[in-house]
Amino acid sequence: MTLRVQILKDKFSQGLGLPFKELLPESAINQAISELKIKYKKRLFDPVVTLWAFLTQVLDSDKTCHNAVSKIIAHLAEKEVEVPSTDTSAYCQARSRLPEKLLAKLFNDSARNLEEKVTHEKFWCGRNVKVIDGSTVSMPDTVENQKEYPQASSQKRDVAFQ
Repeated sequence: MTLRVQILKDKFSQGLGLPFKELLPESAINQAISELKIKYKKRLFDPVVTLWAFLTQVLDSDKTCHNAVSKIIAHLAEKEVEVPSTDTSAYCQARSRLPEKLLAKLFNDSARNLEEKVTHEKFWCGRNVKVIDGSTVSMPDTVENQKEYPQASSQKRDVAFQ
């Protein structure tokens, strides 16, 4: 991991509150929600707060839901509003309600915005280089997941991760 990435990661894990609110503004999330016509009930753990907490949780060295809720409480304390219980169930439920299409849209919008800011002078040897890191994802082998993410055609039939 490069030093810059490590410094950014350390800043997120050591900070109080929800640092993604500075990188991914509420207005951008609300615009994506509106464009995708996502309906939700106004709750403490709305999609904005939940998304900020989830992204922070992913980058944090302490990836527990308890830590994520602690960061939400710190965020709310800054706003001087009533803080929730430290129980993690409401956050975990809200996180499970985050639509995958919202995450995909925000990722694509962010990537497009960043790419528009890169000038030709920043290209490597005059080329716009795309990097793929080869990351993988593991998930339960359910009928729903098989439908959404089918096995590779080269894989033996009925062989799956259990």
